[in-house]
Amino acid sequence: MTPVQPTVQPTVQPTAMMSGRYQRAFTIAVVFLVAGWHLAGAGGQLLHNRPAYGSFAFQGAMWLVMALAIAAGSVLVLRGTPGWCPAWTVAVVALAASTAAAAASPAGQMLAVNWSWGSAGWTGVLVLLRRRFSELAWFLAAEALAILGVQVRDGLNRTDLAGFLAVLAWSTGAQAAVAAGVKALDAAAGQAATAARNEHAARERAATTEIIRAARHARWLALQESAVPLVAELAAGTADPGDAQVRSRSAVQAARLRRLLAESDEVPGSLVHELHASADVAERRGVAVEIETAGLLPQVPAPARRVITDAAIAILSAARSRARITLAVVTSGIAVSFVADTGAVVRLPAAGAGVAIEQQQDRGMLWAEARWNSR
Repeated sequence: MTPVQPTVQPTVQPTAMMSGRYQRAFTIAVVFLVAGWHLAGAGGQLLHNRPAYGSFAFQGAMWLVMALAIAAGSVLVLRGTPGWCPAWTVAVVALAASTAAAAASPAGQMLAVNWSWGSAGWTGVLVLLRRRFSELAWFLAAEALAILGVQVRDGLNRTDLAGFLAVLAWSTGAQAAVAAGVKALDAAAGQAATAARNEHAARERAATTEIIRAARHARWLALQESAVPLVAELAAGTADPGDAQVRSRSAVQAARLRRLLAESDEVPGSLVHELHASADVAERRGVAVEIETAGLLPQVPAPARRVITDAAIAILSAARSRARITLAVVTSGIAVSFVADTGAVVRLPAAGAGVAIEQQQDRGMLWAEARWNSR
């Protein structure tokens, strides 16, 4: 009887993919923000104040240098979190271009016509976004000190200082807020991914439990189909308990019942446990059964264990006086060897579930091997 196997439908995306998609979306948003600011904000201010610059060509060259830094930083962050060296290389280039552009601005008008402060800060946000927040804080502080140094060189007065502090609060505050917001969204995405992973794992466990329950119920029904007629024959007296064939049939059914009960114990060494349960019936008949293990045995999945224990039941049921079962670790799995004095060739079950079975008969001795390959 073949049970209907319930399937696990993928209800959620893999958590790593889900979290990665959120983070990439946030990164793309920051890339557009920085590029848009440099093109529209800084570029528009540069063109508007063109007559005020002593060398518009120099200001334009610094704008292009910063545009290249933003392009390089965008490529870095879209490929993943940039390393310390490439991230800070881009940040330092932007800082140097910003300071040079500010120093070349007309004295006393630097805050009014300087377009570069904001672009440099946003470039730092771009490349340092996924790194420690302290790195971005150090960069923004260094940029503020550089601009303040240019003002001190030009002659700092109370009005200039007030303007500097106002621009600092607006520009740096906005940049720090965006960076903090993205980090908070990253944390929320990670929490959502963890919740999705837990829900998906719970559904998988429930579905697996249902598959195992249905499979065991099907094996129980199959055992009833083979054992109940034998019990009925014995009860009706149509089967002779003294007949060797009847005893063999009884031993097989008893071993299968014990194996089915032992299958419920999903513990390390389940295969050894089930083989001991299968050997118990043969020992009750007076067969001396030895079970030996060599090495730390891997956990064998239930379908493969059933193929191996079916072979063991067939061999042990036919054994006359002695049998030996050896379990050994091999390169890609486990090998279970059987030696028994069956006297005649034993028909072993078909291989399957990654288990290959070989057997040889030498006079009254049977040698067989069931090899499970984990690959």
